[in-house]
Amino acid sequence: MSLWLDAAALTLPAALGGLAGYLRVFPEPARAVDDLNRFALYVAFPALIFRGLVDSRFALPSTPGFWLLVPAAFLVTVGLTRLLTRTQAPTLALGLSFGNVAYLGLPLVESALGEAQVGLASLAVALHVTLGLSLGPYWLLQWSGHGGTPRESLRRLARQPLIWTPLVAFAARALPDPARESLEVLATPLGRAAAPSALFLLGLYLFTERARVLDVERGDLAHPLAKLLALPALTIAGALGLREIGWLTTPEAQVLCLLAGMPAAITTFSIARELGVGVERTSRAIVSTSALSALTLPGLLWLVLVWLPR
Repeated sequence: MSLWLDAAALTLPAALGGLAGYLRVFPEPARAVDDLNRFALYVAFPALIFRGLVDSRFALPSTPGFWLLVPAAFLVTVGLTRLLTRTQAPTLALGLSFGNVAYLGLPLVESALGEAQVGLASLAVALHVTLGLSLGPYWLLQWSGHGGTPRESLRRLARQPLIWTPLVAFAARALPDPARESLEVLATPLGRAAAPSALFLLGLYLFTERARVLDVERGDLAHPLAKLLALPALTIAGALGLREIGWLTTPEAQVLCLLAGMPAAITTFSIARELGVGVERTSRAIVSTSALSALTLPGLLWLVLVWLPR
């Protein structure tokens, strides 16, 4: 019953956002989406990420494979998709860079691998956040032709709090415990607002712009194929190789491989909306990967829990 309630908790805010659009709760839905999006990007999500990374109770892994696997699998997958489909490459880069590793990944790691692996998974989330808020948006801008020069793209991204929040959080880990714990307490309520507010605004956006969002293109299939199949497969292959040479432990491999199979993060919608690039396609990617992950995650769980430890 808990899993069903967790699923309902994730879908209910989006459903309420759609209902708010249907009932015309907001006189100007487009403006409401913009305002909610800015709250999510500039306040709620930074607080959530800061809260997760500032905890100093977990030691940083010393195996090089833990730090190499996530960016390596991401870069290879993005490179392959760029070669195969330049039309979808901008939004693919964004979607592949950031999966739903926080709202879905962390609870799934705790349920499947135990509470002892949550700290390790939280650090892995930091790697995904770094990619999702740097290379993903950068390539979205550059490959779509909306970013101007590379320097202009970097300047636009540098204004986003999410891109430097991990650095601030890691620096705060060195503070004395009372100060660090106070910061955690202050960030917690704002961080908890991130998921429901982002899901609500996505539901509102999907209803308001339903005509454009439902205009599905054949190339949209590339997103679930890349996010739910190609990226996890390359991550598992890399994990096996790194474990063989002693650069990765089995628990680390299990955590990283499980997080690699998460659907596209709701944050990618907020980023695309803020940058004004690929909003409809990103929305469809979130919906399609989230729905199809119900079919792919059971197989991934078997690989991680049964096959990988052998």
